[in-house]
Amino acid sequence: MKNRMLLLTVVTLGMFSIAGSQTFTDYVSAMRGDTAVVKDYSDKGNTSSTLTRALALDTVSVPAGRVYMLKKNGYYPLASNPTTSATRSVVIVGEDSRRLVTNTDANSAPPVICGSTIQGAGSNTGGINYAGTLTIKNCAIIQAASDGTLGWAFIGAAAPNCHVYLENDLCERTRWVIIQSNSAAGTSLFINDCYFVNLSGQACRRNGGVYDNVNNNTDTIWVENSTHVVAQGSMYKFRNYQIKKLFFNHNTFIDCAGSLFESLGYESDLTVTNNIFVNSNIQSFSDSLGIWDAGETDADMLPTGLINCDTLPANYTQMARKILVDRNVAYWDPRFDNMESTLIANSVDGTTKWVSQRITMNTRTQAMFDDNAHYPYLTEGAWYKKLPSFTDPKNLLTSETDSVKAFALSTVDGKSTKILSDWRLVFQGAQYYIYSDWPIPVNLAYSDADLMAGGTGGFPVGDLNWFPTKKTQWMALKDAEHAALLNMLNTGTLTAVEDVGGVPVQFALSQNYPNPFNPSTVITFSLPHSAFASLKVFDMLGREVATLVNGYTTAGSHDVQFNATNLASGVYFYKLTSGDLVQTKKMVLVK
Repeated sequence: MKNRMLLLTVVTLGMFSIAGSQTFTDYVSAMRGDTAVVKDYSDKGNTSSTLTRALALDTVSVPAGRVYMLKKNGYYPLASNPTTSATRSVVIVGEDSRRLVTNTDANSAPPVICGSTIQGAGSNTGGINYAGTLTIKNCAIIQAASDGTLGWAFIGAAAPNCHVYLENDLCERTRWVIIQSNSAAGTSLFINDCYFVNLSGQACRRNGGVYDNVNNNTDTIWVENSTHVVAQGSMYKFRNYQIKKLFFNHNTFIDCAGSLFESLGYESDLTVTNNIFVNSNIQSFSDSLGIWDAGETDADMLPTGLINCDTLPANYTQMARKILVDRNVAYWDPRFDNMESTLIANSVDGTTKWVSQRITMNTRTQAMFDDNAHYPYLTEGAWYKKLPSFTDPKNLLTSETDSVKAFALSTVDGKSTKILSDWRLVFQGAQYYIYSDWPIPVNLAYSDADLMAGGTGGFPVGDLNWFPTKKTQWMALKDAEHAALLNMLNTGTLTAVEDVGGVPVQFALSQNYPNPFNPSTVITFSLPHSAFASLKVFDMLGREVATLVNGYTTAGSHDVQFNATNLASGVYFYKLTSGDLVQTKKMVLVK
């Protein structure tokens, strides 16, 4: 592939300065209807910023359907960063639209958009500023120049109320995040079918993620069918703001050291469904981090876990809290179990109050989810507590997990300058710094029967792009799935979603009815497959007081009557278990 052995991208200032006398057509190699195929670095005699110049010069009678196509294997370094049009949408598309994670064609790498090393003038780390709607598809976004210089953020807002769409993009390297909202209000971000890797480079445990909601300027974050592997910092930063819409569905996270969803817990419209979280959110927590990470730690100094929720401060807009969490995998390797004891033994940061954040929720969050009277729309469904049997994870679950653990242990020390090392299996060495491994070297499909049918609608959990056939089927039904998830979010009720055979495929435990009750109530649950199941009742001290189901149970919906004639008034919990699936709800007996 051309340019793969390029050590340094060098462009003379003189070569770039003549661009001002050229026209749009000088930067276009072909027109395909309204699509302009943009010349790359070698097409223009080793000149950077061909994309910047094409965008800047295309101003006369631009068709509404204009697309800027970048060539497969193309190389598009930016010596200067473009700002997109505020009056029309800008669409940048790589030539090959095949899904990245299953494209095994070594001769069809996504075009690289990156920074540029400029002879005699240092480096520009690259970037695109959006002043309107920006779409980037089928590209590799590398936030760096070939001499190893890294940028802070590649995509940033230049105007309010803009939309950014990333689809089927490979994103690697950052000192901070790939995208940020700057000071422009109303940013809406939509990420679909993307692959994020090696998000590291700055000596800071918080840095190295995908998006930062700066200054409460985000309207929507929608992330679906995307894979994230090997990152050091907070992946998606909500901070202390009430983002209007947050939606994370069918994503995969592996070996991501920091908080996946960095939040003080003030979100009021959050959906986290059908995701895989493996060896991620592992950074240990102590009260000392409140000093080092001011503004990015829980207000009550609690570990945040995967999901964090807190009561809204008095000066915030008071609104119904709506959070749906369902059908997610949460797994941490036992090798992490000694992290906190190690930190305690060494009194790191002068404290022995180290606790794990390898949890689904902290105690306050869990209590809010269990409090149906005050928070009826905080809905927790099934968690799969297991490691999927990935087809070919290479060393992601072995030596790379050890590397991420070592990074997480060392960087709880606020004085640490450690940076998470690159994870590379194909293109290793300085000459490949701005080229990602290609083809993507892992296969994160899996064979677990329960997970293959464990998602909403009977689809696999995690990024569906690893299952091309299932992904095609899901695309035909995704609107129905989105509607079902929205309904569950807005009603606070986990409902069974039927497959084509009419069998409920949602593992669901409904709220008993009536509640409060005296002396009997009905508990409804559903199973996606016939399996062993147990339904038990416990008192406030955790003592088992009744077994309602304990044996092989057929797929479908089941109603079970619970008679509490012999029990005292009070709060009781009922727990449904089937394999790795567990759900618990609270009920009140009043006599």
